[in-house]
Amino acid sequence: MPVLQKVHVAQIRRYSSPGTVLVLLGALIGLVLSPASPTAAQELTNIKISVDYRLYGANSPMWFAQANGLFSEAGINATVDGSSGSGDAINRVANGAYDAAYADVGTLAEFWARNPEVAPKLVMIILDRSPQAVVSLKKANITSLKDLIGRKVGVGQADATSRMFPAVLKLNHIPIDKINPVPVEQRLRDAMLIRGDVDAVIGFDSAILFNLMTQNIQPSDTNVVYYADSGFNFYGNGLLVSRSLIKNKPDLVKRLTRAVAKAWVASIKNPQATIDALAKRDSLTDVPLEVKRLKWVLDKNVITPATRGGGIGAVDKQKFESGLKTLSEGFGLSVTPTLADLYDDRFLPPAADRALPEN
Repeated sequence: MPVLQKVHVAQIRRYSSPGTVLVLLGALIGLVLSPASPTAAQELTNIKISVDYRLYGANSPMWFAQANGLFSEAGINATVDGSSGSGDAINRVANGAYDAAYADVGTLAEFWARNPEVAPKLVMIILDRSPQAVVSLKKANITSLKDLIGRKVGVGQADATSRMFPAVLKLNHIPIDKINPVPVEQRLRDAMLIRGDVDAVIGFDSAILFNLMTQNIQPSDTNVVYYADSGFNFYGNGLLVSRSLIKNKPDLVKRLTRAVAKAWVASIKNPQATIDALAKRDSLTDVPLEVKRLKWVLDKNVITPATRGGGIGAVDKQKFESGLKTLSEGFGLSVTPTLADLYDDRFLPPAADRALPEN
């Protein structure tokens, strides 16, 4: 703060009109009381972030970072947009349309195998356990992947779970031609399951199960077969950034990851506040349902023994590389990416910003 010389009101009155006195006094008071925050004075950097699906409870902390000022505190002004799936979000970053994405790590690995020079870099894991699953109604009696043989399965075009489906089948020695895949749009997927147009659908459990709840179908009325329990115990979504952002603005990447980590920790502390922020952006948000959805994701995919010990973003090298090997075999990739190929650990925020709340 600049040093101010003492100025007596009498001196101001001597040389100024009454109206000028008020203006000068107001300016002096404002100068003294204004915060000396570097962030308040600096120009915010615009960043475009794509999430893995429409903006909803499961990815809402990414918007919360913008809505509650965590990004602005980091000198960032973010545009956060939905997409048709992780494949779409990753492509957006690779082609330069977006700077960062919240997307599936397995899909990133598959993209890297085809486009190693332009593939985005993972800078922080967020979902320690993958929510990818096959969901069916109990009456279909599908309790394992083998039960899908001869059945109609609704599959999407760009979402991470659909892209991984053939690989997971291969891991379990199930020929893809023994299953009848039915292409579906994600917005129609769950309605097709209810109508019986398909016997099962694949996607994130947090999307499918909570969409079914809006039609009075409870999780207890379904069977869920998780990829993580079917030979593919890998990480879920993480924060990815473009290579150009890392090369040209590494400090910005550090500030971005730190703000995102803080947003997810804040969401664990107060999921209601996160969804309330989402509702201000989208007035059609079903707040009670999305609060439940967010809590589901946090409890099942973010809060795990590993993250309780190491915080959000904790990476187990053996788990990562074992998952990459499994993924590579399932996809039939010509080259298996390594941890170093996909992940840049230089931008992981301090442990204090990633630590889970004690409760």
